[in-house]
Amino acid sequence: MEYYRIMTTIYSASDNSPIDLSTLQGTHLIVTLPAAFSGTCTEQCVPGILGHLNAIKDAGVQRVIIVTADQPFAINEWVRYSKWAEADIEFASDFGGFQMREVVGKLSDESDKTDAPQCIGNLLRRGYVVVKNGEVAWKWVEPDSTQYTLEVGDLLNAIQG
Repeated sequence: MEYYRIMTTIYSASDNSPIDLSTLQGTHLIVTLPAAFSGTCTEQCVPGILGHLNAIKDAGVQRVIIVTADQPFAINEWVRYSKWAEADIEFASDFGGFQMREVVGKLSDESDKTDAPQCIGNLLRRGYVVVKNGEVAWKWVEPDSTQYTLEVGDLLNAIQG
């Protein structure tokens, strides 16, 4: 994959401060999820990332940022409900600007969701983006956002590559 500058700003769910991904130095993992409180995100994806967090950090990732299109308040309630507040990851919102859709796409881009109502179809796809010094170094988008099929070995290779 060819590196390209990621011209995207998301907002920290904790304090609404902007995170300009193009200015991030070092290696970061951005995980995009359709929505807080969705089953696959809550039961599989975030726990899957947390289960491999030490290996991800040991591979060289400085920050893991979980992004949804929800408002920060909803994200914070989800984090509180799910008891992830103490986890060494960050949560952020793409609400309003919806810039991450340019990076990973939206649900209606999936072949079986092209007719989804706009309120569902415009949600982010589940994706994993390795950002190195403000550039996308690797990206993988789930073919079906109702599934969590990330191969962590592929992710770790991309981080170290």
